[in-house]
Amino acid sequence: MNIYHSTCPSCGNEADHLMDGNAIAVRCVHCGYWAGELSEVQERRLKRHQDRRMGSGNGETHSILSPEEYWALTYLIRLAKSDTGQSARVANFLLSWWNSASCGAFALTDLWGLDDEITQAMQVVIRFLCRRQVYPDTLGFKDDFQAIIQQWRPHLLEEEA
Repeated sequence: MNIYHSTCPSCGNEADHLMDGNAIAVRCVHCGYWAGELSEVQERRLKRHQDRRMGSGNGETHSILSPEEYWALTYLIRLAKSDTGQSARVANFLLSWWNSASCGAFALTDLWGLDDEITQAMQVVIRFLCRRQVYPDTLGFKDDFQAIIQQWRPHLLEEEA
């Protein structure tokens, strides 16, 4: 199941288009436009996605990141701090932003081993980086990235000492 954004046919704002196999549903959180049929599971997934986009949930805000961008980045940071095959790939992605020269670049083929929700969060972060040329420490995530380095690249900390 994938969720894409496009123009609402009713109000012209951005709407969510959910594709699952051949089934397509459209929902606009701005005007309430709705088309298509969803199962209960699909409905929950779309609701979770829209809550993230609109900033509902934990209520945290950031001065530079939109609610969706903040959610995506903190979600990826949480994953990178865990210990799975996917978290190693997420750590590679984040650390390539931090410093690709010392931490290593992100191999695009690593995307093949990630769930859709993770790659969608990465897309949000990439879109943010295309608009704003900043490093994660300037956004207030220095401690989080140092913890990721400690977990996945401890040799870099030993070299500094």
